[in-house]
Amino acid sequence: MKWDLLVVEDDTAMAGLLAELAEKAGFTVRTAPCHATAAAMLAERPPDALFTDLRLPDGDGIDIIRRAVGALPDLPAVLITGYASVPDVAAAFRGGAMDLVTKPFETRQVEQVLARIEARLQDDRRVAGLTKKLAILEGIDDPPVAVSPQMQEVAHLARQVSTMDVPVLLTGETGTGKGVVARLVHEFGGRSGRPWFVVNCGSVSASLAESELFGHEKGAFTGAVRRKLGLLELADGGTLFLDEINSAPPEIQSRLLNFVQERSLLRVGGQQAVTVNVRLIAAANEPLQAMVEAGRFRQDLFFRLNVFPIHIPPLRERPDDILPLAQQMLTHSAQRLNRPARHLDEGCHRLLLDYPWPGNVRELENVLQRAVILCPGETILPCHLPAELTVTPDPPTGVAEIPREATLAELERYWIETVLERCQGNKTEAARRLGIDPSTLHRKLRP
Repeated sequence: MKWDLLVVEDDTAMAGLLAELAEKAGFTVRTAPCHATAAAMLAERPPDALFTDLRLPDGDGIDIIRRAVGALPDLPAVLITGYASVPDVAAAFRGGAMDLVTKPFETRQVEQVLARIEARLQDDRRVAGLTKKLAILEGIDDPPVAVSPQMQEVAHLARQVSTMDVPVLLTGETGTGKGVVARLVHEFGGRSGRPWFVVNCGSVSASLAESELFGHEKGAFTGAVRRKLGLLELADGGTLFLDEINSAPPEIQSRLLNFVQERSLLRVGGQQAVTVNVRLIAAANEPLQAMVEAGRFRQDLFFRLNVFPIHIPPLRERPDDILPLAQQMLTHSAQRLNRPARHLDEGCHRLLLDYPWPGNVRELENVLQRAVILCPGETILPCHLPAELTVTPDPPTGVAEIPREATLAELERYWIETVLERCQGNKTEAARRLGIDPSTLHRKLRP
């Protein structure tokens, strides 16, 4: 595949040289002599990469980079200049530039920059393909929703650590999607296509967990009629996801610590150590640090697993994800249940956004699957949602009752405090739901 490079340069000879070097590197090249032409070309057909001069007849390249990267956050953009002042360089990188080429330059320098751009584009294409592949493996047609800044950061961290052979610890409430993030780490990294196994440490008894994880030899205990390989051996070359690691019994914690330290294991009843290459991803739905302090989790194992922690926030803290997630889930539920496509009535939007979702993404999925079953037509109405979403909540604690003769200002104050309570004190989210600026909310809350 050839990548499309846009070169913005008013010097015809310089633009020709850059185009020649890029075409030799396998790019197709378009050129623009000024800011206005570049803006039109960006709008008409976004490129895969951008080179722009700093000083143009009708503007500057930093503004082009800022606009282009604002519309296409992953766009590799390079600033070319013979006037590389410190403020300009800082502004370029703040605007999203990935590299800087100073004039006069050696062709080797540009070739190296082009090679870095191509490697980044190849990586981005591979990640996009793996995300789609993961979605199919998880039984959905679209990649996981990450609209909110919090989940975009989670996806970024998962991608960063995916190629590093270090343990990953996922934390967050039950139902937030830790399993999906674990699978992202596996698929993004070099172990994609290799074995992937999951064990829920909270659903396996201590006696069975040892054999399940480490395997056993024939005759190791009553009923062990043949050798059995544990999940750690079966996952050799791939990944083992230890869900609810906080529920692992003490004896399993001890054996896991030894495995993490030595990268080898002993089957139950075995005498010979077996070396395996397994990536461990653990997830906890309780704070492990607090468990360590309470003596319920080994401190040394916690330190071994907590090399690269990623926290998945609860759904109530990332409201931007709720409606996109809901529509995706409606599509999948309709497909699984062999029903026509459904969409949400506007009245449902506010109900979904106002509900605190104690069960997180898993609860949202259950609610929408039920709604697909109950809804006879194409539009899901509030009556198709569970009562807990539609019943008006009791006045929040700490908010005064409204007297019958309340003034308009008192009514406004009451409603602001009600919404703020529903948002658990998050003033930014409360302002968004009220349709006012955060500064206005702060002013209205003054005594």
